[in-house]
Amino acid sequence: MTDANETSLALGYKATLISSLSDVTLAAVKFAAGTLGHSSALIADALHSLTDLSTDFVSFVSLKISHLEPDEDHPYGHGRAETIGTAVIGAVVALVGLWLTWEQIIALEQGHENRPTWLAAAAAGISMLIKEAMYWYTLAIGKKARSESVIANAYHHRSDSLSSLAALIGIGGAAMGYHAMDPLAAVIVGLMIIHMGGKITWDATQNLMDSGLSRDELAELQQVIEAVPNVLHYHDIKTRRAGRDVFIDCHIQVPPRISVSEAHNIAETVRNDLRNRAPHHVTDAMIHIDAEDDSEGGRLYNDQRMLVEKAAVGILAQFPDVRLAEDIVIHYFLKTLVVDMVLESENKRTIAEARQAAARIKDKLFETGLVTEINITHHLGTWKKTNGLPSD
Repeated sequence: MTDANETSLALGYKATLISSLSDVTLAAVKFAAGTLGHSSALIADALHSLTDLSTDFVSFVSLKISHLEPDEDHPYGHGRAETIGTAVIGAVVALVGLWLTWEQIIALEQGHENRPTWLAAAAAGISMLIKEAMYWYTLAIGKKARSESVIANAYHHRSDSLSSLAALIGIGGAAMGYHAMDPLAAVIVGLMIIHMGGKITWDATQNLMDSGLSRDELAELQQVIEAVPNVLHYHDIKTRRAGRDVFIDCHIQVPPRISVSEAHNIAETVRNDLRNRAPHHVTDAMIHIDAEDDSEGGRLYNDQRMLVEKAAVGILAQFPDVRLAEDIVIHYFLKTLVVDMVLESENKRTIAEARQAAARIKDKLFETGLVTEINITHHLGTWKKTNGLPSD
């Protein structure tokens, strides 16, 4: 495991442990205060805190799995474990909210009226403050660790804080004589829990469906790509999330007649910069190299080398004192197929004769219909090397 992964995992574990301790303590305090203070809203809030323990456990397990290194069965890593864990957290939260809401609706229909004491109000107020503090702390850790499940847990703390606020309002109203406000507040707490659970589950489901980065996040990636020298243009940027990991596919356009190794080096520079300079955890990037802007599509050639070489050898056979000095270079573009040829002749040819021979060779290659542009360089001198191309 890399140092960055170890740091992220340690941060996630720390946040989850602190969350668990606070959840146990607050659930016990709120349940006791709700019972002694005669508040169904606070008891519902205590049960909400208990659900945090289950989500803490899910967060702990998914964190551990998501930080495992890629293996033969999971070549892209285990980042989806966090997304799955987040979806489970959301589902648990929503189900608890449904149960609490249903229970309190029945209590309202049966005309149950509680007379909570200020002990329950004090417990609800303290819980709200602690849970709000836990929300900000866990959210900061989740963003630093780039952990979906820890961030989901943070929003669970926020839902608990808001439910404590609703309970506080209901308890206060009931204490002032509006007795129906306590179970009504419990219904509101349940609805808030359902909403929060649904949101967490929905966001996780979107990530399972390979949702991409936002426009602002994508703009930050584009700035990294644009900063790489000799990237003339880029298009077809696609991103997808896998838990804390981000994967990118992108087409870049480079100068059309540079070497393959230079084009590859430019692509690797883009890939490396995205992984190390982007403000997101880019796990990997697949960079496709284009020699021109093909974003709108167009006619592409199949491999023509064998046909071009065979035609060139046949034509050169008609010029006994002319031969290929280097391998033919072929450039494939959307609308043209360009051939670069370097020829050599013995000293007995004059420059004018060499130019005439090159022109005749070019015309004959054009007549084959294979080539749309030809560039010929003709050297006069001794034979430099054996071409190695077939002679028939």
